[in-house]
Amino acid sequence: MSTQLDASSSSSSSPYRCTYHAFLSFRGVDTRKGFTDHLYRALELAGIHTFRDDDEIERGANIAAELQRAIEESRVSVVVLSRDYAASRWCLDELAKIMERRRNEDAHVVIPVFYDVDPSHVRKQIGSFAEAFVRHEERFKEEMGKVAEWRRALSDIADLGGMVLGQRYESQFIQDIVEEIRSKLDSKVLNIAPYAIGIDDRVRGINMWLEDGSNDVGVAVIYGMGGIGKTTIAKAAYNLNSHRFQGSSFLADVRETSEQLNGLVRLQRNLLSDLQKGKTKKIYNIDEGIRKIKDAVCCKKVLIVLDDVNHSDQFNAIIGMRRWFVPGSKIILTTRYEHLLKAHEVNTMFKVQELNEHESLELLSWHAFGQAHPIEAYIDLSKPVVKHCGGIPLALQVLGSSLSGRSIDIWQSALQKLCEIPDGEIQKILRISFDSLQDDHDKNLFLHIACFFRGKNKEFSITVLDNLKFYTVIGIQNLVDRCLVKINEDNKLIVHHLLRDMARGIIREESPEDPGKRSRVWHKDAFNILSKRTGTGTVKGIMLDLSMLMQDESSKTLFSGSNSKRRRVDDYDGNCSGRRRLGLFTWQLFSFSSANTTPASDEVDLKIEAFKKMHNLEVLLLNNVHFSQGFENFPKNLIWLSWRGFSLNSIPASLYLKTLVVLDLRNSSLQCVWKGTKSLPSLKVLNLSHSHGLSATPDISGLPNLERLILKNCRNLIEVDESIGDLKKLVFLNLKDCKNLMKLPTRIKMSSSLQTLILSGCSKLVLHSNMVATNQSLLTASDMKKDDCSSPNLWKSLLLWAVPSRNIIPTSFSVSNLPRSLRSLSLADCNLLEIPGDLSILSSLKYLDLCGNPIQSLPENIRSLSKLETLMLEDCTELRTLPELPPSLQSLLASSCKSLKRITNLPNLFKSLDTDFLHCKKLVEVESLFTIKPLTTTDIEMIKDMGLFNFKSIGSDAEVEMINYITNTTKKVPLQVLSECGISSIYLNGNEIPDWFRHRRMGNSVLSIIVPPHLNHRIRGLNACVVYARRPDIRRSAKYQNLFKVSNETKGLMWTYSPITIGIPKENEDMLWLSHWRFGEHDLGGGDEVRVSVEFGPELGHDLNLWTKELGIQLVYEQESSEDGKKHNFLAGDVSVSSSSYQMWTGKYFLCNNLNRAQKTQFKSSQENPSHLDSDKTKSPFLFLFEHDDVSQADH
Repeated sequence: MSTQLDASSSSSSSPYRCTYHAFLSFRGVDTRKGFTDHLYRALELAGIHTFRDDDEIERGANIAAELQRAIEESRVSVVVLSRDYAASRWCLDELAKIMERRRNEDAHVVIPVFYDVDPSHVRKQIGSFAEAFVRHEERFKEEMGKVAEWRRALSDIADLGGMVLGQRYESQFIQDIVEEIRSKLDSKVLNIAPYAIGIDDRVRGINMWLEDGSNDVGVAVIYGMGGIGKTTIAKAAYNLNSHRFQGSSFLADVRETSEQLNGLVRLQRNLLSDLQKGKTKKIYNIDEGIRKIKDAVCCKKVLIVLDDVNHSDQFNAIIGMRRWFVPGSKIILTTRYEHLLKAHEVNTMFKVQELNEHESLELLSWHAFGQAHPIEAYIDLSKPVVKHCGGIPLALQVLGSSLSGRSIDIWQSALQKLCEIPDGEIQKILRISFDSLQDDHDKNLFLHIACFFRGKNKEFSITVLDNLKFYTVIGIQNLVDRCLVKINEDNKLIVHHLLRDMARGIIREESPEDPGKRSRVWHKDAFNILSKRTGTGTVKGIMLDLSMLMQDESSKTLFSGSNSKRRRVDDYDGNCSGRRRLGLFTWQLFSFSSANTTPASDEVDLKIEAFKKMHNLEVLLLNNVHFSQGFENFPKNLIWLSWRGFSLNSIPASLYLKTLVVLDLRNSSLQCVWKGTKSLPSLKVLNLSHSHGLSATPDISGLPNLERLILKNCRNLIEVDESIGDLKKLVFLNLKDCKNLMKLPTRIKMSSSLQTLILSGCSKLVLHSNMVATNQSLLTASDMKKDDCSSPNLWKSLLLWAVPSRNIIPTSFSVSNLPRSLRSLSLADCNLLEIPGDLSILSSLKYLDLCGNPIQSLPENIRSLSKLETLMLEDCTELRTLPELPPSLQSLLASSCKSLKRITNLPNLFKSLDTDFLHCKKLVEVESLFTIKPLTTTDIEMIKDMGLFNFKSIGSDAEVEMINYITNTTKKVPLQVLSECGISSIYLNGNEIPDWFRHRRMGNSVLSIIVPPHLNHRIRGLNACVVYARRPDIRRSAKYQNLFKVSNETKGLMWTYSPITIGIPKENEDMLWLSHWRFGEHDLGGGDEVRVSVEFGPELGHDLNLWTKELGIQLVYEQESSEDGKKHNFLAGDVSVSSSSYQMWTGKYFLCNNLNRAQKTQFKSSQENPSHLDSDKTKSPFLFLFEHDDVSQADH
């Protein structure tokens, strides 16, 4: 199991600050000048920084803000309970606040000190405490809730035990208190970074794992790149949970310590000292330490954290064997190495994600400005720093602290320096991962990827790097394991900006003063060594985008804090998309150096002779670079040549290309690629896309190993050479948007290896009728949205068929003529009124794209596609219904099907199916999921069951405005009944709960009842009525769901309901939400405590925030035998709220149809008790009754 440690919302937590070790609460008139003063001095002398309130001034009705803040920022609260402590309402307010924090934060330690009072007097409020409360109850008659809170706080703190003076001397008693506080601080609290922004969200998953109650010995790994906050997260988790264990130890800096003399032995000794409360034994070697650790952990449940582990030997030496540990023990490792331990040795993995932009700006602001946001004059300066740091807390902390208190000029200068020279402190931390690589092979592979392959498709990169003599597959995995490289969901190689800068810094160290002697050069340095001809045999790779250099130089752009965007020059895109734009630091790389300025375009004079000494050059990536003179000195060992904007009409015969594996000449001026036959025996990829002057492809028979030929958007291409039939390894041919291409070569049928043929946008192409028949693996694509190199599926030989644009589809076209081996079929935007031919013959089809077609229905035989996993129907605006779909379906995307009304028989509905029905504004039913019916067509008995007895008095023209979360639409409609999840709801205007709702509660507090027994009827449900309105102030909240919660506290059952629709009340008006909940036979019973609450979250995309004004509930009983002997079904499918389809874990049900699988998983992970057990509940009809009333009183 792997978990992402990232924030679920954009809001960050408030900074974690601990100003004091201890907060001292006491009654001044009792102990201020005696016992408390002596205790305060002893604590301060012991190095325990303590807050003591010396202010005798009357503080008003509540705790002063300073006192409240001091309580929140103290690790331990020491409460000196003396005879007259309860006589002070200020002391009681302090105590209530202290105990509230303890209830909310398990890590907060409270130490009661009973000074000349009996703990039982405090617990029971007798003696002097009783006398105090007589006065309080008389004085605070109107605030009895507060008095009850004081009583609870006193009872709770007395239950903690604490320290009793008894017959001891005060001096010894004080020393015992000091030692107790010291032990609590030593064992429980670790120092955490002063501003741990976002820590709550990132620790939550680990806390749940630590609190799961498992009897297994658990091992968790927290991993991520250097500086991302692994140690901070581990410390926070340790602080919050160490008290739950009988022993605990946090071993910091394991990697660094283990590298020192006897380092592992020292770590073993520290562990034993922590577990044995400071009792240390001599250890002379690792084996002896392991034996003693075994003895120490075999008899107590422990929590052990090993921070910064980089080798499994360290784990084994300190932890030993898991079977030694007491069940329930937990072990946490932090590391940069994802696969540090074998899979069977780890229970769960937590990957730490970068801070988001909002969190990053807040963290930077705390360090730079001492507040949660930038000073106004520095806002524009702060944003590029945040982008540069890329969400890495260490970088934000270092840069923020270094820039704190500096002038704008200093900020600008510092940012300019960062463009050229990365911060040394940050690089020192990041480089640990690089230095930990086991050999020079992996180090060089990382440097190559960081410089030339960022953002490139993984398979494409492997093709090139393998031919550069790297062992790429295993090498990339090693880099991924150490969090130096990531593979994103698009199968592209991702290297963090700071790691890219680190790689450049390492390369710069090869020759600080002479770029021509470095192994890899880019942009400005590349231009300099080419213009000055200083390159040497050391250079293996060059990247130069001359148009970008000239753009930045001609604009004379200096950093001014503006929001101007510049093209990224470092993110050379190896895919077929154009360069992306990003307002980051990279555009400044060439604007601040006066020593090596770039000339204007008319001054550029680069000569091929500049390559003369670069005989080891293997990678050459150029953009809009022009050379004069001949090509005799052009590099002879190139593997990858990308020369965008190649300015010649044809490739000169003198240009040596025989060693090339990839030749990319996109956006060239080529009219004739080469004359005759050219032998390129190693070439695997040829990309001539966007070469608008090209009218015909060359003879490519001399390219026997060519696998991919990309001719995208060659608008004047008329002919593809017949030599394509000679290529036995060609698997991919892209002719997209070759608008003047009239025909395909007849010999294409001889390309038996061809798997992908993209013809979308070839509007003048005439298809040969026999082309498909002669080649069963031939494929085409229509209006593909994936670039030829960017999709990993294309590199994995994904079979794809599609047809050209709609105006050239032959009338005889039929899917029956398509290859039966097809795995993916795209017929998007083909103007199809129906699917021509027998779709069922495509038995291997996994992906079917019918987007943008005016089809009204799908053929019934689509259910025969037994391997179909994805069905795309977006923008099929005439589609009205869907037939039964194959059980293999995993994804149904049907957004913007504006005519779609009903969907039946969806497979895998509650298991694995992901759906998208956004903007399907007419959708009113998904079978087994929900139905929406007008009130006028709803069964009368069903309406009465909801408690709406006077529904006939509601005007037939009554309308309400509704939000539908499944379709993300808002519209005004006649009154409707929503049926889903065993619940039926109706929304209508009104502000009074009907009289027959017996149990009520004002506001949004929890409504609790005890279910009374009923002799003749069994409980089958619950009716609820909510009065709600718009909140006058729009307040931000992390909750975006409307949650109705019902829990049976007695039986440990809970149902959380989030409806797919909600009524929108008018301004300054109220709305009623009536709902009927159908329960299983054993869900509710006499004597059960039932709690009900409603939480409204801000509506996404709407300027709307709702709040509960009043809540009413009424139990519903089933009649054992009705007069007519008939039973009516409440819902189609006869389901209850306890359907196993909605069960998240034992006794917990999440009744929600408007979230996808990932969102439901996230909801589940945010709840407690993550166990799961399916159950099947009995379904029964029911009727509405009042408790304790005669059945005849019910109108049913």
